[in-house]
Amino acid sequence: MALHAFVEYLKYIWKAKGRHGVHSPFVYDMVEHVLRDKEIIDKTYRVDCPDIPLKYENLVSRIAAYYNYKNVYVLPSEKQTNVPLDMLVLNEVKPAEWGSFLSDNISSLKNDGAVMITGIHKSTQHSDAWKKAHADDRVRVSIDVYGLGLLFFKKEFKEKQHFVLKY
Repeated sequence: MALHAFVEYLKYIWKAKGRHGVHSPFVYDMVEHVLRDKEIIDKTYRVDCPDIPLKYENLVSRIAAYYNYKNVYVLPSEKQTNVPLDMLVLNEVKPAEWGSFLSDNISSLKNDGAVMITGIHKSTQHSDAWKKAHADDRVRVSIDVYGLGLLFFKKEFKEKQHFVLKY
């Protein structure tokens, strides 16, 4: 583990909250039914992200299963289509390219869709790109679980919120 990743992990441990430190019903529900869930994931929702730890690959699959996301694309390995996306996973994409991937694909996301970004604290560049990604005005809720960043774009969320959650 690089020094930057270690320092970011210490910050994460210090800031991370459980379900009782969350005031958003949406995020509380996610903590309760996704992050704390240990049940076997239905095969139809398995998402392959071979370059990330199994813990985070399972989290992506659990999110897909819980929110019934059927159209999940892992970039850059999968071809882009014109099908409305439920979830977009940026797996091992260079941080400098996150902005362009988001800009190119955000219009394809359904209103209740999500973007998952792997390795958000691997290096200074990753952490900086993550800060820019969750600061985007289109992002309504962002969640940091250290090895993975989650971005939600639901227009129903009135206020922009960012959470650092234990996982």
